[in-house]
Amino acid sequence: MDEVQANTSKTFTLTLGADPVGNDVTATLTHGWSGETVLGSTNCTRTGVGTYTITYGEKVAGSGNYYLDSGGEHKVEFGYTVGSTAYTSSQYFFVYEPYISSTNFFAIHSGLETNFSSSFATYEKKVRRIVNTYCGQDFYNFTGKTVTLDGNDSMALHLPKPMYTLSTVYADYGDTDQLLIHDSSDSTNLNLEKVRSFGNFESSWHLRFKNKTTTNVNKRLMGDKFNHKSDYRITGDWGWRFVPQNVQSASEILIADMMNNDSEYRNHRIVDVSLDTTRMSFDADFLGTTGNTEADILLMDYTMYVMDYVV
Repeated sequence: MDEVQANTSKTFTLTLGADPVGNDVTATLTHGWSGETVLGSTNCTRTGVGTYTITYGEKVAGSGNYYLDSGGEHKVEFGYTVGSTAYTSSQYFFVYEPYISSTNFFAIHSGLETNFSSSFATYEKKVRRIVNTYCGQDFYNFTGKTVTLDGNDSMALHLPKPMYTLSTVYADYGDTDQLLIHDSSDSTNLNLEKVRSFGNFESSWHLRFKNKTTTNVNKRLMGDKFNHKSDYRITGDWGWRFVPQNVQSASEILIADMMNNDSEYRNHRIVDVSLDTTRMSFDADFLGTTGNTEADILLMDYTMYVMDYVV
């Protein structure tokens, strides 16, 4: 799957054997994690016989606000008609944020720049995946996304990702009455708050009711619990506004290890070599680490755990 850096422009091309009816090809952009439409059906540009393109760049020229502003998998779905039959063709790609830039890395490791400047992106990508696997999460930004969660008859509703801005929450009981139970723009309807699940722990968050809510809300809720008969539609800014400094530092260490071949022995779990009798010792606890103790320590507060809440 192709990768595209967040907040940049990307052009996608559909190539057909011939032009469709009316030279009409449209494209729709959706975000994989939330399932939301980023940009609805948009006419593509014909650049040649059977060739059509769509570019996703700034929402408004010069604004600095891009369609590709959120991390994770995306889908471009082309639509066209041949004869009397409608067809679709999908292309998938992944939007990412580098955990450390080449500029910042080579400012620390200037001696590596000559040999590795052209291959830095490959090393960064590999380390980013190691960090994601070790931490059990990624460190991308998901701006203005809506996620629907099932109620659990608990006082706390675990969130699938960290959230730095809570905008609105609707309770949906399967009828036409979707109840707005939290609205950050309405000072009279601030019933919920997002809370770290482990005190200062950085990565696990949940929602809870701040106070006893209004009579209208209480009619439909189990006191201050999230009713299992309801779905909760939560909109806000998820993930990480910026890559945490500890994650940047750990990535810098691991990339340098790879470039210097310092990870070669650790990758085989060799912790001790005795040349006299060619004796080797292996670390039995190596699995589940990044391969560098300093990087492990830096990432410790960002490793995800799953917890159950007491009802």
